[in-house]
Amino acid sequence: MTLNQEKKINFRFNNGVINKRQLNDLMYYAFHNYGIVKSTIIADKVKNLTFHYATKSGISLSIEDLRVPEKKRTLIGLTNSEVESTDQNYGIGNITNVERFQKVIDIWNNASNFLKEEVVTYFRESDPLNPLYIMAFSGARGNISQVRQLVGMRGLMADPQGQIIDLPIKSNFREGLTVTEYIISSYGARKGLVDTALRTADSGYLTRRLVDVAQDIIVRDEDCQTQDGLHKNELINETTPNLSLKDRVIGRLLAVPITQTKNNQIIPANTNVTAQLIDGLDEADLEQLRVRSPLTCTSIRSICRNCYGWHLAYSKIVDLGEAIGIIAAQSIGEPGTQLTMRTFHTGGVFSGDLTRQIRAPFQGLLSYKMLGDANLTRTLHGERSFLIGKNIILFVENNKGTRSKLKLANGATLLSNTNQKVYTDQIVAEIKKETNLILEEDSKTVYTNVAGEVFFQDIDVEEKLDKQGSLIRKNLNAGLIWVLHGERYSLPRSSELVGKLGQKTKNGSIIARKKIRNTYPGIVKLDHSTKKEEIRILNFSLVLQNAIISSTIQNNAPDFDVLKLDNKQQFCLEVQPNETLYNGQTIAVLNDNSYTTETGGIVTYNLDQKFKTKKRKGVSKMFSGSLYWIPEETHYIKNEISFETQKTYNGIFISKGTELLSTKFSKLSGLLQFNLATQELTIKPGELLKVRAAQFASVEKTNGFVKPGEIIIDNIIAQKLSYVEFININNVEYVLVRPVQRYRVPREKGFVLNHNFFPAIDKQNLKIKTIKKIFHKNWECIKSDEPVELLKTSLVIDLNGIKPKCQAKFEVLNKSNNNYKLQISLYEVLTIDDIAINYQVHNLKTTVKSLTSNNQYVNRHTDLAQLEIFLPTSGILASMNSSIASAKEILILQDKDIRPIHYNSKTDKLNVKVGDLIRAGSWLGKGIKSGYSGQVYKIIENVIYIRLGRPYLISEGAVLEVESGSLVQRLDKLATLIYEKLKTVDIVQGLPKVEEILEARKIKNPAILAPHEGYVNLRNSQITITSDKGPVTTFTIEARTKVRFSNGDYVKLVEPLTDGPISPHLKLETLFQYYHFLEKLPNNIACRYSFRELQLFLVNEVQRTYLSQGVQIADKHVEIIVKQMTSKVRIDDSGDTTLLPGELLNLYQVETITKATLAVDEQTPFYTPLLLGITKASLNSDSFISAASFQETTRVLTEAAIEGKKDWLHGLKENVIIGRLIPAGTGFKYYQQLDNEKVKRNQLDTIIQSQVGGIKDSVLQSRFNRVGE
Repeated sequence: MTLNQEKKINFRFNNGVINKRQLNDLMYYAFHNYGIVKSTIIADKVKNLTFHYATKSGISLSIEDLRVPEKKRTLIGLTNSEVESTDQNYGIGNITNVERFQKVIDIWNNASNFLKEEVVTYFRESDPLNPLYIMAFSGARGNISQVRQLVGMRGLMADPQGQIIDLPIKSNFREGLTVTEYIISSYGARKGLVDTALRTADSGYLTRRLVDVAQDIIVRDEDCQTQDGLHKNELINETTPNLSLKDRVIGRLLAVPITQTKNNQIIPANTNVTAQLIDGLDEADLEQLRVRSPLTCTSIRSICRNCYGWHLAYSKIVDLGEAIGIIAAQSIGEPGTQLTMRTFHTGGVFSGDLTRQIRAPFQGLLSYKMLGDANLTRTLHGERSFLIGKNIILFVENNKGTRSKLKLANGATLLSNTNQKVYTDQIVAEIKKETNLILEEDSKTVYTNVAGEVFFQDIDVEEKLDKQGSLIRKNLNAGLIWVLHGERYSLPRSSELVGKLGQKTKNGSIIARKKIRNTYPGIVKLDHSTKKEEIRILNFSLVLQNAIISSTIQNNAPDFDVLKLDNKQQFCLEVQPNETLYNGQTIAVLNDNSYTTETGGIVTYNLDQKFKTKKRKGVSKMFSGSLYWIPEETHYIKNEISFETQKTYNGIFISKGTELLSTKFSKLSGLLQFNLATQELTIKPGELLKVRAAQFASVEKTNGFVKPGEIIIDNIIAQKLSYVEFININNVEYVLVRPVQRYRVPREKGFVLNHNFFPAIDKQNLKIKTIKKIFHKNWECIKSDEPVELLKTSLVIDLNGIKPKCQAKFEVLNKSNNNYKLQISLYEVLTIDDIAINYQVHNLKTTVKSLTSNNQYVNRHTDLAQLEIFLPTSGILASMNSSIASAKEILILQDKDIRPIHYNSKTDKLNVKVGDLIRAGSWLGKGIKSGYSGQVYKIIENVIYIRLGRPYLISEGAVLEVESGSLVQRLDKLATLIYEKLKTVDIVQGLPKVEEILEARKIKNPAILAPHEGYVNLRNSQITITSDKGPVTTFTIEARTKVRFSNGDYVKLVEPLTDGPISPHLKLETLFQYYHFLEKLPNNIACRYSFRELQLFLVNEVQRTYLSQGVQIADKHVEIIVKQMTSKVRIDDSGDTTLLPGELLNLYQVETITKATLAVDEQTPFYTPLLLGITKASLNSDSFISAASFQETTRVLTEAAIEGKKDWLHGLKENVIIGRLIPAGTGFKYYQQLDNEKVKRNQLDTIIQSQVGGIKDSVLQSRFNRVGE
């Protein structure tokens, strides 16, 4: 009988729709039961079948196939009503701005998810053969999220900062987006594109780091002979991710035998764990389950075959030499890339469910028994609820007697009271998805929607200084900030208020007056000629008595341009009449050509200094002395002269008037030189002397001045001051003796300025200075063929003594008969128009009434004019605030801000009094309900007058931006709410979370972990843990820290006590402290126990992040990476060994050193476990060449050279690729050649010896034969 006949074949018939999941299950079943060959045949046949019918169906997608569910309109209407209700709740101060925002976000998110389910139901029930439905749900292309955006609603989008926009896109792409929705949609699309670019790069880099840390992990051993393994309780418990036992153990090998309880059959160790094996075990058998794992493998720098288990590609035990480290790295990195790419398809859509909601299954009565372990709390949406401390059961019973049971676990939030009526699908409880939430601190600013007066209700203010020294006011408890309606107006601080508080004002009545006063005495000058109305006070003036200003008539008006002194010297005026002057401004320049040259040249005012200086002679002092000018004429030829011509005429003398270029003639006689680089032609006047070759070596070849009587060269004596320049012409050395022109600048000004001051005081506020300005640096070469002005004598205004708020003006004074004098006046200027405009901006009408006349002399602080401010509206002067330094604020209460509520004073008894703050819906008395929020303004006869107001609920810890009693305008800041934002671990955050875990980064504000088990209590911000074994631990927490326990709870080791993410570094430290110091375990055992728990925690965290996106990775891949991160210890005390404190070593190396130390009875080293990120673990590899190829090449190679390290090439990924060590740098090939040559030589020697022996034998035989003959 054949094997096929022996095996009973069971055929299964499935009549149903086969989608992507069923195809996946089919191939998985075929692969595991029939092997890779038959699976390939099945896959080909399935492909042919599906392609055949896909082609035959002729499916096409048109816009008519995008069918919008009919229930969408009803759902949008209900959701809008719920959002309006939330806004009303916010408007009456029941919830904060943060709670309103979160509530709106959740409302629309739930609506979007509900619509998504409705889209699926609609297609499945009404149009199952819809091409869009077939395409998305068969797994061909697209997913439900994209289908929802096509025919449901686009949903919530994120802005560029990652903040959710609380205005959803209600339309879908079939209906078309409005302009506003299109803009918001673009935000999400842009965020998706940017994330795709950035996250893809991050994912690729993560894969590279993973490969680098695990590249040398190869299966080198058959079995490490360990008895250790992972117990079932370590793989499946309350802290592990949502994975079944089969997911975690199939493909591993048993670490210890299992004795089955039902038949006492023993399953030996190292048996493959299959699905059939697990199904055949009872609960009691599973409790014995312990499987091999890479975490517990004792092989050094590798994993043995039995600890690794199956190769997942073909479901058989892995082969020796398999590069499992690289497989693990790529298995973790590749899904990260897929998650990243999926971000683009969702387009930044908000897709985070913050809580798991428990809904009522039908309409009925809710009941439960509360055992007292519940705390009144506030949900994220601002609703009052109970945080239960123990498991309870909810019962929902309808009128027909149908009863449903709902279980709530410890930590759930109960939203309904017992014996409360609930409707179908009403949310009765919420359970936080702790695994999907990351808390981070954020802030949200509260702006006022109305103008008015601020009042605090139940707010306790704490003032303190921040790090910058600024005063910050914080709210210590939750309360209300009220803004009572009114129109706010800003008045000048120095203005005089006409009305009194409570006084009625009419439209157009004067509300305030402001006196405009001068600071300095003087003569009033009213200027009505300018566009701006100004009052100018002439405080001081200066008149130049010994000079007149000549004028010419231009356009029927005098043009003042020349200033003449008594000594006939003339100045050219640089300013215009009535021009405002600034300090140091030039008023006039002396017309003097004494310091004007004929052409360009070199200027210096120091015969000894031979270099240029950056410093010029400034305006602060008058220059005196001499200027020395070396003439030099320069022309720019701009390729107008050929190269041959330049070479021919370079170095010849030309005379004045020689034609150089077209229409250009030389102004000087002298030596002609061409500069080819700058295209310049230079004429240098002077006498050319040839230097003899014998004297050339002994002559100091330095250009400089030669004074009269000094020797120039070769006994030639200078007759006058000259400048000597050494030049080379056609390889012959010459000396060019150039003439020097001297311009004397006398210290005397050459003229006198007679001033007349008004008023005649000892100390003048302004004066006119005479300044001689030099415009060129010392030894500056001015390249020009035009005249150069070396020095100018100017008249400059000096305003150093001017008073504040004053202006200097240049004026022309007409004495008589067009005899004009120069006058400079100092004015205090008051611009009335600017003052009036400042208050018209605030909708206040103003008029200015003058109180003085022109040319009137006034003393200081005289009332010059009066600014009258009028109100643009009628009302009551309700409030005034003078605390602002720059202005005085008033509040006008208008009729529209007060609303009446009628009641019967005889029958209705009021519960409120004047001044009380009430919210809409509050009871004013029996049967009297307020329809408005605000303050009870007054009660007259049968009418209650309510001053309208807007309450804003402010949470504890908020930063207050206003004070009680201050006046605010619309959109002013009231407060900044500080809250903990729930950061959802969606696709965008998934990859950074994995990177954070694998790089072992420090975590901000981590949770506090229990240092040992025991009973925990919180009193006065102090947590106390009391253990039955004796230790009592106490530590202090901040006041705002949220705890995760109730007083008297029993907590386990390293259980989180406060909210926040768990820091792996803190967890490792806490575990080691417990095992070594409390349990008194040896150093190495404490390290191994600590590492073991941390490794399981890290594996679970990585798996949890990937599983949240529906991606499943085999545990063994993550375990290999985590093992690399948790293999090092830090030496804290070297004991009697040669180790250095702070040195990092593998745990097995330190254990070997410790055993050797104990053997000779010396002090052992003390060390602590260390968690390394994948980057640091790569840099601490055994192979320094491998580490240097990754990062920090210089540091790694330098340390290796200093320490004299040897690299045995075990850690190179090249070894992994080719499967053996590379004979690089070892001389292996050379020695192999030597061995081959030695073998050949030995063979040759043997052949020669045999041949020589044969020859000897033949010779002897021949000789013997001859002798015999």
